[in-house]
Amino acid sequence: MIPRVYFVGTAGSGKSTLVNSFKGWLENKSYDAITVNLDAGAEFLPYTPDIDIRESVSLESVMQNYNLGPNGAQIVAADLMAQEADRVKELIDSYDSDYVLIDTPGQLELFAFRGPSTHLVSTLGADYSAMLYLFDSVLMKHPDSYISSQFLAMGVVTRFYIPFLGIVSKSDTLEPKEKEKIMKWDRKKGELLSDLREEKATVNVQLSETILESSQSLNILGESVFSSSESEDGLEDIYSFLQKIFYGSDDLEKR
Repeated sequence: MIPRVYFVGTAGSGKSTLVNSFKGWLENKSYDAITVNLDAGAEFLPYTPDIDIRESVSLESVMQNYNLGPNGAQIVAADLMAQEADRVKELIDSYDSDYVLIDTPGQLELFAFRGPSTHLVSTLGADYSAMLYLFDSVLMKHPDSYISSQFLAMGVVTRFYIPFLGIVSKSDTLEPKEKEKIMKWDRKKGELLSDLREEKATVNVQLSETILESSQSLNILGESVFSSSESEDGLEDIYSFLQKIFYGSDDLEKR
């Protein structure tokens, strides 16, 4: 079975851009990957998907057929997408490739917190799947918002229970001091707690502190990779993570 790699994250975190960049990186190394678009509402993609859910479930058709606005149609489209799981699996299995790069819906909640999505992952092959979770670096510059991002990711992890790698996306947009600070928080949660306590005492800060203290010992998310689709920083680390899971760290045979 070809390894399935799900790109998951909040709207605007750079999922489609990273799918495109990582596919190009693999091809430059003479490896092969196919792309799957699961976002029925995507108006533009930076790559041409090999398998596209929009061919059977499009947001526009759902709006017309169910007399719904864009938000309601997104929900219905996400549920209809799960009904296409067997067909999508059959299409994926018809390819001879090293990786399947799966671009999930732009709205995180449509994929992460609805029952049909767990059915989809299970049908496509959960035992041979991994998740790359994109943290939008723009939302991680302050201790309380950083903790909120981490807490959301923990909720997603507990929904799927497949190998997980956190990706701090668009890291090239960070100032050196900002990147250093976020990396410090990622590696040393004690430093994050210390910086959080320097913030003005508010209910949000107090709640963030409680969440951080209660989750510190679990270390569910591990260390994140800082990546940039522009500079290709971190793509080698993503490849190494996937290779360790699926191929025992051995390099793929070049095609």
